[in-house]
Amino acid sequence: MNRLLTGTMVSVLLSLPTQAAERITDVQIQQVIDATDVAAMNRDTAGIGEYLSDSFEKTIEFPYKKWMAKVRLHKDDYLELIDEGWTNTGIYDYQRHDTEIHISPDGLSGLSHSTIIENMVQDGEKMTSKFREYATYELENGRLVITRVSGHTLLGDTTPQWEEQ
Repeated sequence: MNRLLTGTMVSVLLSLPTQAAERITDVQIQQVIDATDVAAMNRDTAGIGEYLSDSFEKTIEFPYKKWMAKVRLHKDDYLELIDEGWTNTGIYDYQRHDTEIHISPDGLSGLSHSTIIENMVQDGEKMTSKFREYATYELENGRLVITRVSGHTLLGDTTPQWEEQ
């Protein structure tokens, strides 16, 4: 009985450093945010895809007529959509503002909240889009990845053109 108890305690104690090493930090989340922002500014779809979970899902809410429409995309569909969008876009500028990062109490997941502003020219028309983004992060095969992004277009903040600065 003492051997079983001793073996169990040693096993638990040896696993603690491993568990501690797998805790997510706000610095790690900021690194993922920075890497995906650089990829977005460079229109690098594959670069963004590197940081998305295999089970990634993006949910977007946007105004449509008098209703709020909701679209749910899985990783491959999302990457295809942004790649297509960049193909038809001339000038493109991407900015992230007001980022907050939160780590879950167990340290195994995290969240970020940001406002994304995109200025672009599509079919000769200048447009600005502001999107409030909520992202979830988890470890997958030892790497920190984005598992889910949801958000909504900020009503009243999406305009058909932007002012050059």
